[in-house]
Amino acid sequence: MRMMRWCILLMLMTLLAACRGIYPGWGMHRRQPALAESYNSNGEQIYFTGVNSRGEFITYSGGPGFGGMMNSVVSCVSCHGSDGRGGLHWMHMQRMDAPDIRNSSLSMELEEHQGAGHDVYNLEDFRLAVIDGSHPDGEPLDENMPNWQINDADLADLFEYIKTLP
Repeated sequence: MRMMRWCILLMLMTLLAACRGIYPGWGMHRRQPALAESYNSNGEQIYFTGVNSRGEFITYSGGPGFGGMMNSVVSCVSCHGSDGRGGLHWMHMQRMDAPDIRNSSLSMELEEHQGAGHDVYNLEDFRLAVIDGSHPDGEPLDENMPNWQINDADLADLFEYIKTLP
């Protein structure tokens, strides 16, 4: 009986250690992003890595529950793709349909929902989506969209990069 308790205790400790990322290769930890020299701007680096040019991870809440799994980092490119066009894809056994986030598509969608005179997707609209998880009209975004904890400068840089996507 005593041996069984020790075995259970050892298994529980191993499981907890794995969940906390104590052992290399186990648990929730983040891989190091590619070097900043490979990106033309802070916004581009954030889009592709989820890390700003100062090496700070952009954290988030909500969204898909797989962030950190399999040594991965969630960033914009994870769902919206390298060209920002989004689309239907499978990610960690979850089907996702990410929207096109190119500025031309966002502005067109904004005009359709809010009418003439609201045809330019701006930084405030982008902030609502990225930080608050809502459309400019207040409707919530899809539950797969995380709410990012990003500072104003990094948000502006990210928005400027997204505006360059063809």
